[in-house]
Amino acid sequence: MTLIESRTSKMKNLSLLVASSFFLCLLSSKQICLAFVPKASLSGHIRRHQSIKQELLTRIYIASFEDNADDELFKKFDKDNNGTIDIEEFRAITKKMRSDNSRREIISVATAMASSIFVVTQSNTFQFGQKKLRSYYLEEDAELAQNRIFPTALLSGDLDKAIAKTLGPRGFTPENTLLGHSVCSDEINNRKEQLIPLMVNRWKEGFTLGGLGGLPFAGKSGFGAYLHHVPDNGKLLVIFAPHVGIGSDGKIGALQRDGQANVSTACGAAIGAYKALQTKKKTAAPDPLLILDDVKPEDTNQFDPQLDQIVKLLAPRLEGIESSEDSIAFVTYQMYGIIRELVNACIAQTPDTFDTAREVAVIGGIIINRRKGGDFFQPLCFETRKKDAAPIDLFVEAFGERPDLLSVLGSEKALTRASIMGK
Repeated sequence: MTLIESRTSKMKNLSLLVASSFFLCLLSSKQICLAFVPKASLSGHIRRHQSIKQELLTRIYIASFEDNADDELFKKFDKDNNGTIDIEEFRAITKKMRSDNSRREIISVATAMASSIFVVTQSNTFQFGQKKLRSYYLEEDAELAQNRIFPTALLSGDLDKAIAKTLGPRGFTPENTLLGHSVCSDEINNRKEQLIPLMVNRWKEGFTLGGLGGLPFAGKSGFGAYLHHVPDNGKLLVIFAPHVGIGSDGKIGALQRDGQANVSTACGAAIGAYKALQTKKKTAAPDPLLILDDVKPEDTNQFDPQLDQIVKLLAPRLEGIESSEDSIAFVTYQMYGIIRELVNACIAQTPDTFDTAREVAVIGGIIINRRKGGDFFQPLCFETRKKDAAPIDLFVEAFGERPDLLSVLGSEKALTRASIMGK
């Protein structure tokens, strides 16, 4: 006998027992009493019956009529004091049950609504406070460095709202849109109230495409799976980004993580790949701007397919790094270019992309991790694509003027290599 059959049999036996005792009560008894109890106390698995009488039977517990509390409960429904419960008194019982049920349902719905409002209000309040009170606790050197290297970066909450505001009129909704994100698997990118959690919360679901460094290591197979999860006649929303930390002293690539006394790297994979390339003499000379030297050569000798791939893709993009304002910023922007090319390839080389999804929106940029003041996002591209149509550029509509990054990267060639459009 299955578990369900066993529970069903027990329910039938319980109903028969309750029914028999109830009718004995109607005939003669002042030997028993009626006491209302929640469904959960009757095994927690009693199904709603089709009639008031059946529901009543499943909600009545027969107990010995021995104490004053039971006596008072019986008297409450035995209005004529004749020692039995007649039809009118029975109706009074069912009326009270209906009232109790309605009251519980109203309380449950009200509680659920209040909880939802609280969650939304809590999130909005956090973002409001984060934005309005930043000047009281921000790290000045980190702020100056961010403004110099990532000049049009937006707070995570502001970016999330700008994307939704732009895509809403184009018919993107949580019901017809599936979010996919290709960002580094570093836990720092999944902190509460930061970009990816905010977007997953807004769009209700999120498919992970990214691995180390933010590269879409899910590959074409992963993108194909993501594509075939889209709602019927729905839309895809893809966001991709490498990430980089900024230390309290303004150093790019550094981040003091919660619970750690020492400063660590962010992105560790990108900086590790760059350090490995320096060790292999793939760059002109040791980089004086490199702030971290704790990535040892043997780190890439183990089974490390993702880091090995990053090293191979990054190597040909480092020309001109000596002319950049900051080496780790240069590497980060080149990582953006790598990810953009790979994401575009996944979309273009999947044959049924636009047969399965009516429209694909693509947002790219750089996530900037900050210990204080909230994470930022430097937007670099935003467009939508449809079958047999040219992409529609939504960048200016959503984010305003494009950033001027020539001084940051040092040359037009470096900008082109990073797939970054001019101002």
